[in-house]
Amino acid sequence: MTSKQTYEEPRPSIPADLRRSVEVESGHCCAIKGCNEHTYLEIHHIDENRNNNKQENLILLCDKHHKMAHANVIDRKALKQYKALLVDSHATLIAEKLEELKALFVQEKVGTPEPEKSSAQPADERVVKHAAARSEILNFALYHVAIAHFERECGLYFEHQVQFKRDDTSLTLDALRQDDDLPEDIILDVHYLRKPYMDVLAYGPWLAKKLEIYELLTGRPARGVLIAVVGLERMLEGSYLDMTRKGEESCNGKVLLQIYSCEQIGFHPGAVSAATSASNLKKENPSVGTLNG
Repeated sequence: MTSKQTYEEPRPSIPADLRRSVEVESGHCCAIKGCNEHTYLEIHHIDENRNNNKQENLILLCDKHHKMAHANVIDRKALKQYKALLVDSHATLIAEKLEELKALFVQEKVGTPEPEKSSAQPADERVVKHAAARSEILNFALYHVAIAHFERECGLYFEHQVQFKRDDTSLTLDALRQDDDLPEDIILDVHYLRKPYMDVLAYGPWLAKKLEIYELLTGRPARGVLIAVVGLERMLEGSYLDMTRKGEESCNGKVLLQIYSCEQIGFHPGAVSAATSASNLKKENPSVGTLNG
């Protein structure tokens, strides 16, 4: 039997983010199947090398099972198998949450524009013309102008268009503030409510589901801010956004709603149809005449 490893140096501390990830992976419970202890928990090094602070070597155990691991009653091979079960279970949970998010999107496709067909293809059939949809480009610009407006109001700056990937799993966020000086990270989700009929319950639950997935992927607590940009100034008043507000309320405080008009943020997408912009070229337009020489 090998003797226990001795150390002259003090035990290296486990970074807070890593500790949190280990706890989230285990659901803040002892990793031993059937043990539901969630109060007296300790992180155990599976190979018993306290300098090896890689996540795959760390497992969350209650005091009883931690002592059993050090006594080799629960050996390293068994601990590795428990760890593998946790990893598989955690990945499955994330995949399930992503499927739930997709299902929410399918249930309520709000104001999704029809794909625009690009006209005037080149005469040579081997050359294919591709053009990004005007609505997609303008809406993308609107989202990030709205985020910049929110940043100026709250005095915080965010990372824009953030993507997290883990194997085949990915989550894209409009904006994110990760800050250990704040009690929770902040996720921004922007929606352009061009017309009153786009007022629905879905926006808040969509963001709440993204928060769940984010916390599972990162192990960091988060709250959300739903930024709704309305296309008509009158939509700021009255009952125009009653459904959006109810959606926010259904999230139990995890999501806050911030409403702006296009005029307030200083940007309006205008026409969304490529055909509209094409028809404009047919009208008498001094600038077009200048471009034509």
